[in-house]
Amino acid sequence: MQESELKDLATERSAIARMGSLHRMHWIVVGLSLLLTFGAWYITREQINSRVADRFDRNAAQVLELVSERLQKYEDALWGGVAAIQAAGGDISYDKWRTYADTLNIETKYPGINGIGVIHHVQRTEIDNFLARQRLVRPEFRIHPDQPGDDLFPITYIEPSALNAAAVGLDIAHEANRLRAARRAGDIGAAQITAPIVLVQDAERTPGFLFYAPFYTENVSSTLAQRRDNFGGLVYAPFIFHKLVEGVLGRDSRLVRFSIHDNDDVLFDEGDTMPEGFVPQFTKTRTLHLYGRVWTFKIWDAPQFQALTGSSEPMMILIGGLFIDTMLLILFVTLARSNRRALAFADRMSQELTRQMHSLAQSNKELEQFAYVTSHDLKTPLRGIGYLLDYLGEELEPFVSGPEDTQEIEDNLTRLHGQVRRMENLIAGILEYSSIQNTNNKLSVVDTHTLVREICYTLDLRQDQFVFDGHFPEFTTDSIRLEQVLTNLISNARKYNDNPDTAVIRINVRDMGERLRFTVADNGPGIEPRFHARIFEIFQTLQPKDEVESTGIGLSIVKKAVELYGGTIELKSEPGAGTEISFDWPWRIDIENGPEQKRAA
Repeated sequence: MQESELKDLATERSAIARMGSLHRMHWIVVGLSLLLTFGAWYITREQINSRVADRFDRNAAQVLELVSERLQKYEDALWGGVAAIQAAGGDISYDKWRTYADTLNIETKYPGINGIGVIHHVQRTEIDNFLARQRLVRPEFRIHPDQPGDDLFPITYIEPSALNAAAVGLDIAHEANRLRAARRAGDIGAAQITAPIVLVQDAERTPGFLFYAPFYTENVSSTLAQRRDNFGGLVYAPFIFHKLVEGVLGRDSRLVRFSIHDNDDVLFDEGDTMPEGFVPQFTKTRTLHLYGRVWTFKIWDAPQFQALTGSSEPMMILIGGLFIDTMLLILFVTLARSNRRALAFADRMSQELTRQMHSLAQSNKELEQFAYVTSHDLKTPLRGIGYLLDYLGEELEPFVSGPEDTQEIEDNLTRLHGQVRRMENLIAGILEYSSIQNTNNKLSVVDTHTLVREICYTLDLRQDQFVFDGHFPEFTTDSIRLEQVLTNLISNARKYNDNPDTAVIRINVRDMGERLRFTVADNGPGIEPRFHARIFEIFQTLQPKDEVESTGIGLSIVKKAVELYGGTIELKSEPGAGTEISFDWPWRIDIENGPEQKRAA
């Protein structure tokens, strides 16, 4: 063995030996795999967290919207009471107010409200007359508690009366929050909410508030002075805050919990209801300006929210990725060990080969001699064969290219050209069939009458060979696919006619409501019923390929394009009676949605 060969073997052995241990490339692959694993885990976690955060934001916004909408609904009820008082001439009797309150059906239509009533603005000089009028109907009526002011604001009516009996006759002027909001409502002529108070009818002494809407004794109250002079009182509704929340936002149906503050006063707080050790994933603070008050909402996710939105997908990706990385490392270690075992085996084989070198030396010499003789003896006949082939080529060249070419050679060449052309058509048909699923076509306005006429002219049909029937509309659609379908059907109607020059093709369009019904009928030889399903299969044709140049793809393209837009295709044909193919096409197509959603609007 030559020295260079020995060096090559040594180099190869050294390379194999290096493969017997983990080197830098192995660690790079493992490192990249770990990086990919942690990257996929991080991205997936962030995407899920983003979706969950969006869902929390929607739930939090829903809380604020429901509170605002429900208070607006309550306000409408208050203004309805004001309208009833104004319609009665600026005041209303006890019986009429009860009738109005009954029509509201507040227990059902206004959940969360504690009642609806009337507060009259009474000057101290008029207190005796006021009490006399009220005691005509309710002898037990009295104003309480006593307070030294000149203006009294007694709760005259409140329904349902049984639930709010403690509030009847209560002079709200005895307490600053009640009085301040009442005067503010009268001054500005708008609904107002009091600061947090405790209702006298609330045995639990929990936070509540009053909701006022002012009414006036005269309709003209455009200035502050006029409003104060004509201030007749208030239609009001008392609220116990936790009942309001229960009526507006049922706890069981919510995925968030919240607290509400009015400045430093706590109106409502669900923090104490959280399980011990529970840590919210999201918190949000929002303020609502409502009828003269500013309510601060602190909203956080409930345990049900975390249970519903929790996802193990990021952790599964991380565990799966680490498992794959571990398997990859084990594979590298296993391969390294296998390489070491292979190297040891190669060394043993090398020693065995060395021992056989001497015994093979003589055999090699004999083989070299045999090769020399064989090469020398075969050169001459092989050279002769080569000369003979060259000679035959030169002799046949005039025969092939001269005027005396045989018809058989021309037929073979023609057949080869035909096969090449058929292969080109077949490839084109396959490409066209595979591109049907592409939905990137733009919609355009199509005049179906013009489209069909141009197709007929393109297929070399004479004017007397095609007949239009029905109404051909102009509409916006996928013109490329529609033209593709019609071209294939009209082309087949002409191509498979026994005499294409006498073919007559009738094209009909009918409005089926949500879809159009296109029909292409011909006077061809017809199709036996047993072949009706087969002709729509790809690469299927009923005519011998040497009689009609066909790939068997055209009707497959038609069927696939029609079904892409949710349509159906129907074949009617009998031998000798021609063929009629109908298909549905949608009036309107939403090109942005997938094929499954492309239906008529």
